[in-house]
Amino acid sequence: MDTYLQFLREERAGIYKGYKYPNLIEVQKQDCLYVGYFANVTNELVLAAFRGEEELTADEIWRVAHYNGIPLSVLTCPKVIILDMSRRRHRKMVAEVNNLFIRLKCMAREGNQKAEKYLEWADRENQDFLRAAHINKLSYIHYLGAKRQLSDYILFARPEPTKRGISARKDSAK
Repeated sequence: MDTYLQFLREERAGIYKGYKYPNLIEVQKQDCLYVGYFANVTNELVLAAFRGEEELTADEIWRVAHYNGIPLSVLTCPKVIILDMSRRRHRKMVAEVNNLFIRLKCMAREGNQKAEKYLEWADRENQDFLRAAHINKLSYIHYLGAKRQLSDYILFARPEPTKRGISARKDSAK
């Protein structure tokens, strides 16, 4: 069975409720953040750790934090860190992600075909992100994942710069 589908089923069934690092579970939910790959363990071991059957070592958790650009204190926090939309700073963070989506939208509107392709995926992701923010259930990890994903879409859709070079000229002075 596909481990990601298994993860989704077990997470919905509440099997991971007692896991001591719930923010690691949030990382697993994000498309562009990775647990098993950066921890250098199999996906089966990650799921077993979430179920409480195995343990991830401190070094493995540190690598997940380091390579995903997440503070270690966030991953080891015993509660899921949720953004509070009544705080100005958190509203600015959400606006920053939404501005990335708008930037991608503008790139597509200007005729960038790669941006148009990425916009199809980004639209759904941005809707999920804004919905979570609106109902005050936006986790810090979800914010980081959405920000990284939209930044990647913009990076991948950027047009290739023209290469500077010289042209081969025939010498007409002969």
